[in-house]
Amino acid sequence: MAVIEKVFYTENKSIFDNDALKMLGFKYESASTLGVDKPGYFMIIKAEEDEFSKEAVKEALKDAEEISGEEKDKILNKFKELEESAASGFAMFG
Repeated sequence: MAVIEKVFYTENKSIFDNDALKMLGFKYESASTLGVDKPGYFMIIKAEEDEFSKEAVKEALKDAEEISGEEKDKILNKFKELEESAASGFAMFG
């Protein structure tokens, strides 16, 4: 089964406390941190494709909107930029 990366948007911060999602592992940032003028959060989940069809995961993501296409690519790039800038910041202290 292939590992896929999905991006979701939610305004419900309690989603990050969900055990099914914690088991998958995810990263999230506020939309404003990513330069998007929205009040919520973007979340990246990288997991095997069949994980997303499990009832517990579908239930956990019911209040989240899946982002796709060009917007997904932009969000993934913003996450990557944040990680790279954090890594270079840590390198200065190394």
